[in-house]
Amino acid sequence: MLKVPKVFHADRRSSGVAADAAAAHHATQMLRRIARDLRLRSGEHEIVTEPAGRNRGCRLTLRTPALMLEVTDSPTRQKVAVSFRTRRGRSDLSGGGDNAVSLEQLSSREGYDALLGGLRLAGGLDGECR
Repeated sequence: MLKVPKVFHADRRSSGVAADAAAAHHATQMLRRIARDLRLRSGEHEIVTEPAGRNRGCRLTLRTPALMLEVTDSPTRQKVAVSFRTRRGRSDLSGGGDNAVSLEQLSSREGYDALLGGLRLAGGLDGECR
C-alpha cells in the first residue's frame, strides 16, 4: 500500500513551480518504493526524469527491459496520471498500449498488491527466484 500524496490529487492546471517540484519528488519516491517492492536490483532498472517544458508536464519513468511504469504530471490534467506498458528491450520507448492505474488503487493494500502482481506478470518477473 502506498500513501498517495495530496499533491497528486490536486488540480494540476494551475500549479506552480513549487507544486511541480513536490509532485516530481513524490513520484520519484513512489517509483523507488515500487522498484524495491518488485525486488529489482539496481542494474535491472532505471528511473528517468523528463523535466517539464512549456505546455508539457514532468514525466518520471521506472524502466526495466520488459516494462515501463510512468508517472505523468501534465498541466492539462486535473491530477497526476500513472500507467504502465510492456516493452521489448531497453531501446523500445514506445512499448505496447498504456494501462492506466488509478490513484485509489495505489492507496489500498489489495489494489497495490494487484498492481505489483500485474507488473511482475507483464515484466516477466518471477518473485520466487528473487
